[in-house]
Amino acid sequence: MRRNVRGVARKAALATVTVTVAGLASFGVGTPATGDTAASAGVRTPTPSTPSTPSSPSASSTPSAPAKPGTASKSGTAAKSGTAAKSGAASSAAAGWTLLHSENFSAPINTGNAPWVKENYTAPFDTIMDDAGQWYRNDYGPAWTTAFNSFATYRKEFQVGQGGWLTASLSARDWNKDGVIESPPSITTATVGGAPAAVLNVPDHTGGAIFRPTNKLPDQYRVEYKLKTIDFGGKRNGSIEYNGKVNGYSTQGCKTQHPWGEGSRSPGWSGNAAAPYCEWQDVRSGPYGYNGFHFMSIVDFANPAPRNNHFWHYRRKVLMDSFSQHPDRVGTGTGGRVCNSNTNQYYNYRDGNFNTVNMWISGLPNWTPGPGGLAGNSQWFMTSCSGGVAEQQLSSAAEIQPELMPNQDYTFAIERDATGYVLEASGNFARVGQKTLRFHRDFIVNNAPIWHYNVKPGEYDGRYNATLVQNDVNGSTSWPNQWPAGSQYPDYFVIGDLYTNVYEGSASLTDIRLYVPETTQPSVNLALNKPATASNQCAANEAPAKAVNGSWTGGNSDKWCGLGANKWLQVDLQSNTQVGRFMVRHSGAGGEKASWNTRDFDVQVSTNGTTWTNVVSTRGNTANVTTHTITPVSARYVRVNVLTPTSDSDTAARIFELEAYSS
Repeated sequence: MRRNVRGVARKAALATVTVTVAGLASFGVGTPATGDTAASAGVRTPTPSTPSTPSSPSASSTPSAPAKPGTASKSGTAAKSGTAAKSGAASSAAAGWTLLHSENFSAPINTGNAPWVKENYTAPFDTIMDDAGQWYRNDYGPAWTTAFNSFATYRKEFQVGQGGWLTASLSARDWNKDGVIESPPSITTATVGGAPAAVLNVPDHTGGAIFRPTNKLPDQYRVEYKLKTIDFGGKRNGSIEYNGKVNGYSTQGCKTQHPWGEGSRSPGWSGNAAAPYCEWQDVRSGPYGYNGFHFMSIVDFANPAPRNNHFWHYRRKVLMDSFSQHPDRVGTGTGGRVCNSNTNQYYNYRDGNFNTVNMWISGLPNWTPGPGGLAGNSQWFMTSCSGGVAEQQLSSAAEIQPELMPNQDYTFAIERDATGYVLEASGNFARVGQKTLRFHRDFIVNNAPIWHYNVKPGEYDGRYNATLVQNDVNGSTSWPNQWPAGSQYPDYFVIGDLYTNVYEGSASLTDIRLYVPETTQPSVNLALNKPATASNQCAANEAPAKAVNGSWTGGNSDKWCGLGANKWLQVDLQSNTQVGRFMVRHSGAGGEKASWNTRDFDVQVSTNGTTWTNVVSTRGNTANVTTHTITPVSARYVRVNVLTPTSDSDTAARIFELEAYSS
């Protein structure tokens, strides 16, 4: 995380939102943003100015929960206006959302024997500050290319979850280019705090490990997950040194940003790319020392994978992260400020536990950073102390308490609605206790936009388009049309360690969920009480008709159950009709074991009962209820073909209800 200390664009702007802070009633705030005063690259910490003072709210004792999209919150404030919810508010999606995908990592991750593949950079995400970017060559000169070519990068990716809706992406360094990765990162499963979880382990700061969606996110959505444990720096029991580590880093060997350093004119080092590895900026301690973790970010390009940290400063829209600065970096400064959301007063970072939760947006970049600088967006931070106003000053919304984990979890969520983004964090935070912090930021506030917010061309008119210009010591390049009319930037989330030249540690998480807004669906279940047949049945009272009777809560016999090698359930709609959506209620929906939910199955359609077409293929399901939307087709017969009936050793197929709808 390279904080807003490089002299990037400082647009003073009013950010007006309506918020509910710590259970208080709604109020409006309009306060000029204040930028930090440091302009050097990555060495000085921001100097906080006097925080803005919100107008006095009236009291309310009603806790706020995640509101239905586009509806009023309990305090009467439109949910789209923004909330910072009261302590004790629910952290998982409430009414108004439909669960699209979920993954709780109860089954071991199947990597499919995915290999480590050497990166050749023939298909870069961009030519600016991607790993092989021109920016570094223009800044550092030919010696940078030599440094970059001194090692090899390897990547591994594999799909996870029902239908492979998640992708795990790993990056590792081969230091001497002998084809052997010295400290490979990993993503595995384990039982953490009595619950299944995914464990992300990055044993060296040159590695990376993230989860992302396999496909772009819907136009409107909510993504959430539970963080079970984290060990990416910060203090433990008051000390930055713990478990033989310094700020989460191993004490073995040198750890520097090489070869993707801060700009060549950054104070504190020579700026000479020919310098030995150990003479580059030290990430473990000193003025460049920091660790961190991306709780969740929304980025503007497809298929994100770990890259150098500076690349990401030009590719994120909104994010929540930790930023664990070493005391050497803070020096005699404050290190930024942290909000106490009970008192709505800030305290200095240096006086906290260094396990911050930063909730922020990316704004417009400095289009001409100047020699020795780096491309990057302006950074706007939201806290309860600012009334939810996004301010250009390093301001943390809270601090987590890793010592409480895994007995206590933290939940992080991001939503996108028709007008902006919501950032939400819930848990037992230092100094304030159990609380949900929730902030909404419109796409544009007083001519200050969220970077690349438009997921479709019609959402944006080109008003902020410009050319990114680098005039540097060793070369000049211009990149035109950085945000043109007609552009679109579909959303992808990333969770984990994105950076391959800084950040080191491990974390565990579970219950990644993707929701979409509820819509008014056709209420006619085309399969209800229609003739049903099956391959066989387990018992006389578990006939196929039980799966189309409109009930799934009538006990363990209120289902179809099938045995044998080939198991299928079929319903005759009695005439060819349009079908566009299916709902399957599995074992857990009827009150039986969730491990008996149908794991692998296909949904097939036919017009004659003889020739079948697969329209849905689901693999690795663990959900109690699955919904499958397809391009509408004409069909008379619908069949569920069960391939793997359960996630354990039980061999029976169980479907409590099969439903079909026109759309």
